[in-house]
Amino acid sequence: EFDVAAGAGAVPAIGIPAGAPLGDWSASLGGGPWQAVDLRPGGDRPPHLDPPGQVDIVAARRSDGLHDVGAPVLGRPMLPEGPEPRVGSGESPAEALADEADRETRHDAVRTDDGWSTRHPLGFRYLSVAGDEVPDEIVVRAEVAPVARPGAFACSDDRLTRIWASAQYTLRVCEQGLMIDGIKRDRMPWAGDQALSTLANAFALGDGGVVADGLVALGRPDHGYVNGIADYSLWWVVNADLYVRYFGDLAFAEREADHVDAFVADLARYADERGVFRPEAQRGGFVDSGPGSVFLDWGLAIEHGRDPVALQMLWIWALRSAGRLLGRAAHPGAARWAAMADVVETTVRSEGWLAETDRWADYLGAAAASASPAPYANFLAVLAGMHPHGVPEGVASSIRTGAAGTPFMTAFRLRARLAAGEHDAVLEEIDRIWGAMVDAGPGTFWEEAPSGADDLAMYGRPFGRSLCHGWSAGPAAVIPEAVLGLRPLDDGWSRFEVEPRLGELDWASAVVPTPHGDLVVHADLTGTTVCVPGGAALARRGEPVQFGPALVRWASVVAPASEELDSGRAR
Repeated sequence: EFDVAAGAGAVPAIGIPAGAPLGDWSASLGGGPWQAVDLRPGGDRPPHLDPPGQVDIVAARRSDGLHDVGAPVLGRPMLPEGPEPRVGSGESPAEALADEADRETRHDAVRTDDGWSTRHPLGFRYLSVAGDEVPDEIVVRAEVAPVARPGAFACSDDRLTRIWASAQYTLRVCEQGLMIDGIKRDRMPWAGDQALSTLANAFALGDGGVVADGLVALGRPDHGYVNGIADYSLWWVVNADLYVRYFGDLAFAEREADHVDAFVADLARYADERGVFRPEAQRGGFVDSGPGSVFLDWGLAIEHGRDPVALQMLWIWALRSAGRLLGRAAHPGAARWAAMADVVETTVRSEGWLAETDRWADYLGAAAASASPAPYANFLAVLAGMHPHGVPEGVASSIRTGAAGTPFMTAFRLRARLAAGEHDAVLEEIDRIWGAMVDAGPGTFWEEAPSGADDLAMYGRPFGRSLCHGWSAGPAAVIPEAVLGLRPLDDGWSRFEVEPRLGELDWASAVVPTPHGDLVVHADLTGTTVCVPGGAALARRGEPVQFGPALVRWASVVAPASEELDSGRAR
């Protein structure tokens, strides 16, 4: 038996010699219950210094002298013996050819046993190498996590299929021990991004381990909020609930219940007697956040001294998430946070609803004549469960006509549009935004979509924009949700729904890597076929539940266009 001391909020780890006998290990934190220990192979090096997996791929010389690896990767070029080469890289040809001072990455060359490489892994697609006898083909040692059972999606629209595949690939190369933001920069995990990537992961990769690791890594800040952002602490709670819903890890809920309860209790200190969440700025806050370390999204300014309805919706969503998560573990805190969510909801309905326009205001107490359509408040209201019986037209209109936002928040906004029944419009928006990134290259999705002017620049730097950013992988989830109506009704897809809406498509197919096995769906103009894995059950409206393993088929019923426009709406 070992007694291990760790810093505040830290999770201790014990290194055991490889030759030691390993039986069933358990641990108790802070006098709590004994729980099974996660045994992982490793060594003396911190795990983040070792790649999750490696594969050698080839970068071929182009006519302009650059070497192209075919799609962005995180890795090191392996160069032959000779004088020290000069290496440049970029996610675009322009960056790879730029002066070293303008690039985003350092390219320090170091000797290897049989040649040269770079000191640090590079995030790139294109290589510029100057030296004696540069080969036509350069081996790149790429860092890629193995995925046991990846998901899949294809349909009769090749462009939509390419968008889904690009989303999957973007997410996969951003899985580097933890799910990081981008491979060029900043290679950091962010709680808001991870809530979105959990959804995409469930459809594209099926790797719940990286989600759980990210939750543990981010959910114990030494001080202040997660990532220094008040609303990212809320996203952390939301993501914990999404993780259990999509990956079915009830052991995580039981193991983390006390911590989640204490985490939400700490946030609740910033709520007044009406439940309104007013976080205070804390040491180490994110430099680009607004008052009270609130961020919400890039380009969204928050007025001092006012209560954003969008923040309160995210607070309600986090409280509901905490209640559900703790309820799974039969934790007494579940009732407390569910009750507090009711209090906040009552306040927000009283002070944030604009009855004249049938939508939510941008700030509590705002006048009915508010000029802002408040898209963030309205789509977060839908996702927080404020409209369980249908999305009012005013809310849907606000979401439809509001600001675009980053790909991160846009994906959540599109999920709210799905709840409003706007399936075809969602696919059109995906085609417009993510299709533009597919057209522009480099085969992955960008930190921000191209706008037509100086697209590669960001943060005042000519190549500051990341062209492979995990928070842009939302279509991996949104497309199969929109086209095939795929969603879990119970944790871990133990009960799920399939409700195809092909729209202009002739056919669509998907494979979802659930904890029970692959869930396979094919829909065409004649009907739908679902392969239900053992341990799961297909629930269809008005039909008996079909338990797996089973192959279920039914004939198509094509909804008229007017029904497509009106479904999901209520006043």
